[in-house]
Amino acid sequence: MDPILIGLLPQSEDEKFRSCSYKERWCHLKPVIVELYRTVTLNQVVEFMRDHYSFHAVASQYRWRFRGWGIVKRTVKEDKDDITSALARRKRPAASVSDATIQRDGKDKPLDYRNLKRYLVSRKPCLEIAPGLLSSWNLPYAAFVSSLPKNPGEPSPFGPLGPTPDYLHIQSPEALTPGRATDGPSPRMQLVYDKNKEHCTSLFMQGRLKQLMVSMPKEDRSTMINYFHDFYMHSFILAKNWDQELSNPNPTQAFALTPQTQNTTSPWTPSAFLNLSSEPSSPEVSSATDISCPPTQLCQWSIHVSYESLRYERSVPTTAPSDVDILPGPEPSPSSFVESLQQSMASNDFTSTPKADLPLAHDMITKCLEENPGPLQLDAWKLAIMAGNTELLFQLWEDNGEDLPKGIEAIHPFHLAAAFLDGGHQCCKIFTTLSILFQPSFMFSHNIDNFGHTILDALVVTVLRSHTKTQPDTISRGFQSPNRFPGEEKDICGRWDITSPNICELLDQGYARIPTSWKHPFCHTAMQAVCHSITTIFASPASPSINAQSGLFVRRCMEYGLELKLGPIHTLVVVTFYLAQLGMPGETLFGALAMMICLISLGADVSIKANISVEDILWSSDAEQCRHTPLSPLDLMIGVPRSVIETWSEDCRIGWTCLIQTFKLAMTEDRQKLRRNLRAERRRGMDIWKLFNEVPQDMARRRLSGVFDASGSKPDEVCSEYFMNMDIYDRASYINQPSLLQSFGDVEELEQTRTILGCTQFGLPARQSAIEVVGLGSISGLPIRFNA
Repeated sequence: MDPILIGLLPQSEDEKFRSCSYKERWCHLKPVIVELYRTVTLNQVVEFMRDHYSFHAVASQYRWRFRGWGIVKRTVKEDKDDITSALARRKRPAASVSDATIQRDGKDKPLDYRNLKRYLVSRKPCLEIAPGLLSSWNLPYAAFVSSLPKNPGEPSPFGPLGPTPDYLHIQSPEALTPGRATDGPSPRMQLVYDKNKEHCTSLFMQGRLKQLMVSMPKEDRSTMINYFHDFYMHSFILAKNWDQELSNPNPTQAFALTPQTQNTTSPWTPSAFLNLSSEPSSPEVSSATDISCPPTQLCQWSIHVSYESLRYERSVPTTAPSDVDILPGPEPSPSSFVESLQQSMASNDFTSTPKADLPLAHDMITKCLEENPGPLQLDAWKLAIMAGNTELLFQLWEDNGEDLPKGIEAIHPFHLAAAFLDGGHQCCKIFTTLSILFQPSFMFSHNIDNFGHTILDALVVTVLRSHTKTQPDTISRGFQSPNRFPGEEKDICGRWDITSPNICELLDQGYARIPTSWKHPFCHTAMQAVCHSITTIFASPASPSINAQSGLFVRRCMEYGLELKLGPIHTLVVVTFYLAQLGMPGETLFGALAMMICLISLGADVSIKANISVEDILWSSDAEQCRHTPLSPLDLMIGVPRSVIETWSEDCRIGWTCLIQTFKLAMTEDRQKLRRNLRAERRRGMDIWKLFNEVPQDMARRRLSGVFDASGSKPDEVCSEYFMNMDIYDRASYINQPSLLQSFGDVEELEQTRTILGCTQFGLPARQSAIEVVGLGSISGLPIRFNA
């Protein structure tokens, strides 16, 4: 018998602890079992303890005990990954694997390099990149870090790097002579460096970014994030200008570079593409951009006109600028947009960072994109939607054989369009384009995204993001990390996007959120774009349920565990509350009223009740106390204390009253009678507002609503007056009126569900192209009608 085993034999019956219970014997015999396990196999442990200690246990029981005791006989996969990462972080001359020792069961053992090498060689890297990953790096490193929640107890990119595992000890190398310092790492360490880079690349391509970030030192994190942010900026500009002459050496936009080593010879670096100096902290940028000075409060705005009007320039002021939607596009590029993205990544000409400095295996990424361009196709669609380039969307669709790319639902295109809504230049054009390209049932089947938000929720978030001071995590738990709104770098009113100098300077200085001083009230530009988009979503017979529960402002009853979800109209009531409570100076709630009428007209049920705690949603309360009760949207509005409403401006109080009266009207009307009357009145060329004015109500008595005119609005009266800066024609974009009927399968059913906010571009007669909200003209002197 082995001498070690002889030393473990019991010297007396008392050392067998047979008089103790079975559970107690595990504790008393633990030293013998552990020492025995270090030298023999598990099956031999079972036999030895049975034969010499009369202790009967099967192998699985021993394994369970060893796990509880923390006894490990071999290095497991997770430990090997940690060891590789720890060694790779020590990039010092003459570093050696033999400097590392592992402590097991109180003893230091040299690292088994052959075992580690077998594991590293056998580890298979990921060969497919996550869809939409390359188009997600919209923040440089400084802004990315500031957007993360500060959790001191958890390693993260904004904190110190996690320490070396306790069981691993790496001896610092001795001082080297100058000759040895230039020799570089040993072959063994070079293998560790290469395989660790492959492992990091696999984590990146799988989208396991948190695990990747924590394993990297700060310098590598900064380099990687800024590198892919450069790719994002290059790709966004390419998508934005794809139907224009990309060879133009003097683009009108400019953005600041991420501070990295510059490659001045590359014609495709962001600085060269945008005619900026290639030096970091360019004096031209610094002197021209001051984030303390917000952008103009004047909106851009969009006017829908017919194709003939565009063609013959009828009704277009002479001061209006040329628009890419009006002028014919240039000759098509010799390569597709997807190929251009792939070539940019392969050539590395979009950035000033050398490939060798990237802490990832660049060749793995380019090889993956070359062998499987499918994920890059999704990035291309995502970029086209974010940039608002409808011509590029059609080209991508044609390049794919007039079909959608596989897995397109992964990027949630309609949610993305809502987050990057551009009312200043495109209005609802992206939504109508997607409605044409996608099957009518797509929105019905993919109405919910990964956060549990509906497409309507995404539009609501855009409104709150742009026109209130509401914090992201107040609206949805999905916005906690990063703590910013999706699409925040693009203004709904067209005043800026991520290529604007103000935004670039803001992000480079570490600001991930748009300053409150840059925002303004819920204006006509935003309201028009949102209402048109709502119509595009819900006017089709195959549209998703307009009464689907919202994924915003979700709360949970801590007493009973019930999840409290709002209906869509409840959510809009909460939005109205935050517009009044945390909105911008000059807010009137007119936009919220327009959205409400639009939803009600499209079939939203204002009588649906939901379990709601008014205190939990509108302000903080005791989370341990059950306060929720079934409430309708009207009940929710009435539940807001009068003392809170009195703190609002007079305009907001009037707007709040208008909403309450609208709800009362909608709830007291017989829906079937209203539908029959609506069909009859339409056949006689009448307007729904006649029905609205015929109903006795407080709004009419309080002179909050005007008298119905059977003739309706004349074409030359539509848009005769405008909100805010709407009379400045050189800030307007003239775009084609959308043809929604191309995406609607049942026109007859559509006629029965069409919104009262419909306008001529949605097929209604000219006299119905404006909604007369006469009484609202008393709110801050607003005009009496708006272009729908």
